[in-house]
Amino acid sequence: MTAELETVNDVQTRLKGVRTAMVTTPDERGTLSSRPVTIQKITADGDIWFLVDLSSDWVRPAGGGAINVAVIDDDETWVSFAGRAEVVSDPAKVDDLKDTFSDAFFDEASEPVALRAVTDRIEWWTAAGTMTQLFEIAKAKVTESKPDVGDSGTIEV
Repeated sequence: MTAELETVNDVQTRLKGVRTAMVTTPDERGTLSSRPVTIQKITADGDIWFLVDLSSDWVRPAGGGAINVAVIDDDETWVSFAGRAEVVSDPAKVDDLKDTFSDAFFDEASEPVALRAVTDRIEWWTAAGTMTQLFEIAKAKVTESKPDVGDSGTIEV
């Protein structure tokens, strides 16, 4: 089975190279709304940084409110970062987060800002590949036990 995630460093290692997350925030109606956003950085304290357009209708209402960031590494590990959103318009921070691909998402009318998910809690779930899951289910039927199809845990930060 997949190894447990016990620290933020474990999470950083597991998600290395994963660039897309689903970011969920309350919208102007008070309901939850999600959208895919590119991860720029996951810090040692579990915060996640993104570059977003301040003029996007969801960004201003998100600032200071609750945020959830959901990431899947390779269809075997699901990670949820819960906390609050912080919009940072400091040009130095925006420049620090930019990379060769980020400019493609902004045109001349865009107002790039940094969005920081200030993480309080990380929850994770793992599952083996389909063949291993099928084997575990069959084994559980024969041995009249529960199948070992994954793990889960929480990291408070």
